[in-house]
Amino acid sequence: MATSIATAQEIYSKRFLKGLQRALAALRAFSTSFSDEFAGIGDTVKVPLISPDAVAPWNAADNNFVRTAATLKEVPLAITARIIAGFGITSEQMNAFRPNWWEGKADMNVEEVADTILAAVAALVTKEHYGDTAADKFTVALAAFGPDAVADLRAAAVKRKMRLARSVLALNPDFFSKLLGKLDANTYGGREAVVGGTIPGLLGFRAVVEIPQLAVPGFLCHPDAIAVATRKIALPDTTPYSLVRDITEPETGLTMTNVVYTHGADGSLNNSVNASYAAGVGNDKSLVRLIG
Repeated sequence: MATSIATAQEIYSKRFLKGLQRALAALRAFSTSFSDEFAGIGDTVKVPLISPDAVAPWNAADNNFVRTAATLKEVPLAITARIIAGFGITSEQMNAFRPNWWEGKADMNVEEVADTILAAVAALVTKEHYGDTAADKFTVALAAFGPDAVADLRAAAVKRKMRLARSVLALNPDFFSKLLGKLDANTYGGREAVVGGTIPGLLGFRAVVEIPQLAVPGFLCHPDAIAVATRKIALPDTTPYSLVRDITEPETGLTMTNVVYTHGADGSLNNSVNASYAAGVGNDKSLVRLIG
């Protein structure tokens, strides 16, 4: 049956938001600045990094309850990329309205948008950014990778004074699948790991996450190792558009703008979601690469 574009967009945006929550599982492992503020290409935004304070012996004269004001550590990132995903809508598609078609498009588009941002994160994990000494890497083998290998990584991480409750183990699909195949649902939580690519709490880690774009087997990091930011695109005039609405993930504040544009020449409808983003190195001492 025929329907209005507003109704279709309501279905699309709700489904997109639901998918956005799943897609953000890996991005939550890092320091983020997701905001509904506007920023253009070339603008600089600041991503706060959270790190512990130094511990030293009590001294009544100069190391007591009078503390120096906390310094907020921030990484300045230049917004370097604007991403957009969308599709045209024919009159036949509007007249033969199918909610599952709009939901399916939302599912696929949110994955494409999230994958683009994750690819920028994965590209950062190099020896040039995080070092190449013995302390900067773990050696792993795919054939033997499983719970025992993760347990070995856990022990090594503790010895290197990494805090497990704050540490995320990110793996490429080969290593994540190898691990998942050796766990039962009581261990990995079932659907969340299979569908969402996240194994929470395994062996004390904050999470084990899958990042398909990784060229290396994976990495182990604290949240301050990588900084990621997104901002809204400023539209100076919304008059030409049939619909402009924000899609905001409530837990993180990540906002993308959904735009429906009617092309004047032929009257066609066009649906798009867009945002700008940046990713950069945070604390280069808080990440250890996995190498084969």
